[in-house]
Amino acid sequence: MPFSSENLLKDLDQRRIIDWSVELKNRKEALAFLMQSVHSNQLNQNQFRNALHALYRLAFPENTTEVLQMFVDLSAHRDMAIRSYAVQLAIGLVRLSTNLRTPLMFSDTQEKSLREAVARGLTPKVARIGKHFFSI
Repeated sequence: MPFSSENLLKDLDQRRIIDWSVELKNRKEALAFLMQSVHSNQLNQNQFRNALHALYRLAFPENTTEVLQMFVDLSAHRDMAIRSYAVQLAIGLVRLSTNLRTPLMFSDTQEKSLREAVARGLTPKVARIGKHFFSI
């Protein structure tokens, strides 16, 4: 089945976090489209949140570094909900990778950005996760 960005956008436009979209079976095309869409800032709130979740699911095994950096970049977002979700997903990727032969680690710059996001303010749940993860 060929990739359809239009179908993927429809699937992403739900209030709840989507479990899966048929379009994600086309990993390479879906990843490229989602990365470009998130950078464009043209997604609505539901699409944006679900796009980040889809990127998290598509990150392993070969796209972890690129997706992790996107989450770190979004940790400086002006919107607390987006900033919080990005921090949570970044920490989640690193935690999930501990079982890999070469686990992900935050660079000093990435860790500094995430610590700044914790200091700037996150939702209560993610603030606890960040403080615990970084031993703040």
